[in-house]
Amino acid sequence: MTTLPTSPDDLLFRHAAGALDPGFSLLVETHLEMSPAARDIHAQFEALGGMLLDELEPAQVDPSALNRALREIDAGDAPRGGERVAPSHPAMPEGFVLPESLARRAIGPWRWIGPGVRSASIRLPPASTSRAFLLEIAPGVRVPRHGHEGDETTCVLRGSFRDGEARYVEGEVAQADAGVEHDILVDSDMPCLCLIAMEGRTRPSGWFGRLYQKFRDI
Repeated sequence: MTTLPTSPDDLLFRHAAGALDPGFSLLVETHLEMSPAARDIHAQFEALGGMLLDELEPAQVDPSALNRALREIDAGDAPRGGERVAPSHPAMPEGFVLPESLARRAIGPWRWIGPGVRSASIRLPPASTSRAFLLEIAPGVRVPRHGHEGDETTCVLRGSFRDGEARYVEGEVAQADAGVEHDILVDSDMPCLCLIAMEGRTRPSGWFGRLYQKFRDI
């Protein structure tokens, strides 16, 4: 199990160092698109990493390695015929445009989770140990109290929600680990759309949450 950074700045540092699993890395890339302040901090971490790399002895690299890697990436995005196609996405809320980092990913259809709640899975590399998905919750809906088997990070794409005393709005990131139990209340006048990266599954805390989980597992 990956130990999640304890703050958004730690998350940015881990991303700059290339130390995040693909699901969490995708979330950070989306957060960077939406937050100028996060981009500034991330740039500082990248500059620091560059300074450290300058102090290392250069290693011998096969000159053809980069071209091989790029060909493999291209092959993974194209069908067998070789023609590149745009990744599929479910219908988005009217007027909402997916951030570029998400628009480049294949996203599955919406599926019902509970009244006013739906999710759509995001395709990640097969080696990923994390999952990423979109979660949309209607205004005024409270997600029953739950915990997580592993770490969870949420980036708000649209709308807002409350987690206890904390409120998260568009572009902000919320984090929870396996020791946290919480419930979520959407307090915006529009559905709250989030990108979530997590390890494992949710762990319902009460009978109501366990009942939901019998039908749909987030």
